[in-house]
Amino acid sequence: MTATLITTGVDRITAEPLDGLGWVLRFRSTHASLYHQMYANGRLADWTDVVGQREFFVAAPAEVTEIRIAAVEAGFRATDLSGQLAAEERNPGWLFRPRIVRSIAARPGDVLEILGDHVTGQLSDAPLAAAEIWPVWARRWAFGEDRFGEGAFGHDGAAAPGMGGGAFGAGAFGMDADLVDIKATLAEVGIHQIVLRTRALDGQVTDVGPVLVHSCPLPCPPASITAVDYDPQTQQLTLQID
Repeated sequence: MTATLITTGVDRITAEPLDGLGWVLRFRSTHASLYHQMYANGRLADWTDVVGQREFFVAAPAEVTEIRIAAVEAGFRATDLSGQLAAEERNPGWLFRPRIVRSIAARPGDVLEILGDHVTGQLSDAPLAAAEIWPVWARRWAFGEDRFGEGAFGHDGAAAPGMGGGAFGAGAFGMDADLVDIKATLAEVGIHQIVLRTRALDGQVTDVGPVLVHSCPLPCPPASITAVDYDPQTQQLTLQID
């Protein structure tokens, strides 16, 4: 069975605030026999537990977040099908997601940082985001029982990071590879200078960049919308948006 992400037939999405804790998103769907997934900024964030569920909880986000709700068959409800979303949904214009492979040359404790200039032309020392390159849960290929050449013929590297679930062909010998999960929110509209910095445990740093990234974040929601005038002859309503 081929996994298909169905984005039509899902509408009337409403958001109800929960005293600063987050939001309850409710929606209508014409897909009575299907499960539903919620994607936040182009990544799978949650899925329904029963076919009749028509709401999701969203914790108060630390960044501008665009939500997409879609229907899927039961067997794929926990599968990230973001590759079927439109390109602008997979890569929102206000997020920077570098494609960084977990290199075996990096040591446990090394940290990847994203530095930016906030459209000022002056790079800030405070990272926009940081992530450990080799967290404790990530297996380092070519060490211990996974040493290349010591497994069954044709199965060497089967435990390599990302094998079957990472970046296809990005690793050594054309194998799949796991990517460092890191992203930075570029809140200011305009051209950002971005530098990728690797910081070792001993304090040594290595910089790559700068690269130029154009950010176009969503506008802030209005604080209020007020009807200020109505002309019955032309049926024209004038609104004031603050």
